[in-house]
Amino acid sequence: MKPFTFMTVVLGLVLGFLFAAGRQSVVSGPAEPVHVQAYHVHDSAEDAPDPDDEDDREEAEGLPVPIVPGTRVTEAEALPPKAAKAPRPARRAPSILRRGPAAVAATEPSMTRLVSGRLSATVERARADARLQLEREVAEWLTPEVPTNWRPPAPLLVRLIRKTEVHPIVKDYGTVYEATLEADFSTMNRDRLLGAHRREVVTRRLAVLGGSLGFVLACLASLAGYIRADEATKGYYTHWLRGIAAAGVGATGVLIYQFLA
Repeated sequence: MKPFTFMTVVLGLVLGFLFAAGRQSVVSGPAEPVHVQAYHVHDSAEDAPDPDDEDDREEAEGLPVPIVPGTRVTEAEALPPKAAKAPRPARRAPSILRRGPAAVAATEPSMTRLVSGRLSATVERARADARLQLEREVAEWLTPEVPTNWRPPAPLLVRLIRKTEVHPIVKDYGTVYEATLEADFSTMNRDRLLGAHRREVVTRRLAVLGGSLGFVLACLASLAGYIRADEATKGYYTHWLRGIAAAGVGATGVLIYQFLA
């Protein structure tokens, strides 16, 4: 095939393809818009408009549609919208765990006691005797959790005292004094005293345990020293070495006992 003939055939095919595509677009035409209509279907007879309501309406002057009688308003007043009230939070019952020691003490009943001392010749002796009577009263108060021979710490004992009064009393032989203490015997103070006693007991037990271990170590050290010294002297000073070891163990025991006492 000659080149001219080939080009003629290709050109004819291209023109035929373009003509066919243009004709198809003219026949089909542009796409038409689609219109959709929605209809509301009443589910029940209650939702359907009542024709009697339309018959009861009346014509109103100046309004294009009839209205229900009595619904026309001639005067209106502009008012700001009412603010919605916030819901009131529910009140919680007071919990002792969320309150401090001062609040707990305020809710407790009054546990005040008056402790009076014996008659004394001076004011200082009267105060000291009242303090002694308070210690005895506290010891009986803490029984049976605490032995009666236990003496509470001075700061905690002073903390119980709210008020101190000294009254002079005139006798035939002279003027004597009587001190009266107003002490707080509340549950909170009792717990403090019991806690102090428990701490002292724990400290005492740890001291005894440490002293016992120290004594055992001293015995082992004396025994080891005796054996090495006896081997070094070939047994010539066995009796002397035994006496020295026993004296060392006894001295260590006395020192530990004095420390614990």
